[in-house]
This record gives sequence, C-alpha cells and structure tokens, in this order.
Amino acid sequence: MTPPADDTPRRPQGEGPPPTYTPWLVVRAAPGDQGSRPLPAGAVYYASPDIAVAPADTWGRVLAGDTVTVSVTAQNLGHAAAPGVRAQFWWADPSVGLTPQQATFIGTSDRTPIAAGLAETLVCTTPWTPVFVNGGHECLVVEVSSLSDPLTSTFRSDLDRHVGQRNVTVLPPQGEPQRIVLTLANPFREDARTTLWVRTFQVTGFERLPGFGLPLSPADTLLHVDDPVLAEPLAALGTEVTAREPGQDLAFGDVTIDPDARCGGYPEAVLAELRERRAPGHDFGRPVADVLLPAAGIATVELTAPLGTTGGAALVHRLTQVCDDIDVGGYTLLALPI
Repeated sequence: MTPPADDTPRRPQGEGPPPTYTPWLVVRAAPGDQGSRPLPAGAVYYASPDIAVAPADTWGRVLAGDTVTVSVTAQNLGHAAAPGVRAQFWWADPSVGLTPQQATFIGTSDRTPIAAGLAETLVCTTPWTPVFVNGGHECLVVEVSSLSDPLTSTFRSDLDRHVGQRNVTVLPPQGEPQRIVLTLANPFREDARTTLWVRTFQVTGFERLPGFGLPLSPADTLLHVDDPVLAEPLAALGTEVTAREPGQDLAFGDVTIDPDARCGGYPEAVLAELRERRAPGHDFGRPVADVLLPAAGIATVELTAPLGTTGGAALVHRLTQVCDDIDVGGYTLLALPI
C-alpha cells in the first residue's frame, strides 16, 4: 500500500479518520460513529454497539451465574495496518460518572493485527460471571490500543475512540424487583454542582426488529432508537419512537453523599478536555437529583423501576450526569413488556 498523495482531499476536522498513512482504531459509541472525538454534549456514548456478551437473549440480557464471554469489535478506518491490537475489559456497578477506580478488571484479549479498512473481534480470554446485584444492571468498559495507535484518555469513550462502554442487564434466576443504586461521581479537583437528568422514549412495534437484517442487533437498535441513522429503517419496519414524560414509571430517592469515599478522577489533561465540553443550557430532559459534590466526591441515589412495562411498548430511559454544565456520564435503562 502506498501513502496518499499530497493532493489527497482533506476531510474537515472532526469528521472521521485523517487521510494520512496511519491506523485509526475505532470502538463505536453509536451506529454512525467514525471516531471523531470529543463527542458533543448529550451524545449517547455509553451504549457501544461494538461490545458483545454471549450467551445472551435477543435483547442482550445475560443470566446471573452464567459463564459469559465478553468481546469487542474494533475497526481500523485508517490507511495503515494496526499491528498487535489488544483489548482490556472491565465491569462496574452502574455509575453515571464512571472512573477507573470504580471498576473491576476482567481480563485482556490476545494481540491481533487489524488491516487497514477492516475490523476484528477481540475476545476476552478470561470469562466473566455476572451476579445479580444492584437491580441487575452493570457497566462494561473496553479499551483497545496498539503501539502504533495508542489510547489517550482512559475510560472516556466521549473523548477517545479507543474506549467503549456498554450497559448490560443481568437477569436474576427468579424474578426480583428492580432496585438500583446509581453512583454520582465528581471527577474534578474542585467542588461541582452535580445534577442527574432523565429523558424517556416509548417504542412500539419493537418486536419486529429481530430477523430483519438491520445493521445493529435488536438490543442495540433499542438503545439507539433516537439516532438519526436509524430513523429510515425503523420507519420502514413500522417501529414508532415517541417522547414520553421523562422518568415515566421510575421513582428516585434522595441523594446521599459518602463523606469518606473518593472516585479518584482523571489526569489533568483529560479533565481539561472535559471542561471544554461545557454546554450551558443544553436540554438533558428533567432533573431528578441535585447535589453539591466535593472534589472527587461520590454520592448515591436509589432508583426503583417496575420489572417491565404493560401495554406492549418498550421504554428507553436515558440518565445523564452533569457537573457544572459538563456532561460527564450516562446510563440507559431499557424496560420491556412483561
């Protein structure tokens, strides 16, 4: 392969891989993701369609106690091969402001070369055994890197195309009510007003998603139902997406600050990138919790939700944590009909 000539047309900055002779590894945050970072405020970067678990049901749910294989599909959208690509995998309790110190390491994949323009699935060589705790909701975080295309911002899929995050629902052996304790974390080195917001979408006709050859799995399609890339195929299937009362069917408790806990935070360079994403006035939905968190402080808020929905529709709840007008993390709850 020869490098592109000097007169190769240039992409506008931020619209995908540069036309230089380099690899460009991407773990997608959304269906149409080409690796442009940082992502804008309000982007759903915590439901990567490239992270998979098996065995799982049609809607991506795993059973507590099963031996589960976790994998990630990494694309190389650049003009040069990426040698020795390796993925690292973690799991954590649901947190809308997740930091590395809150996660538990699972393992790594073998090193694999990824040719220019191709993708490879990297499989964690250590199995994960999910347990039913905290309402059966867990986060998976994956980091993919190569010596020729290294990671830059650990655990921040909104800042680094090498990082992916995905929420996973763990089913109990027998039905239990969903009681979830969400962690709110202030990653900054100064006090920050921290607010939890929620938006809700209702999806009808979602049962038509399996078997229609969509570019995403049925579970990922539901998680990204409001993505413009999916508007046309969803309309063709007769699947309708409508906004509902934010937080419908959810109940939020009081916020409790843990005076002795600290989340660890990020290096100053990563914090500077986060501060640049400040978006005052952005519509994140309805505020459901508000607290002034000390530097690197941690708080929790209890959330209860029905085991499922009635009436045949699915509900998608988007939770977003905002610190002083900065979108620092999120979580998606998916409620299917009982």
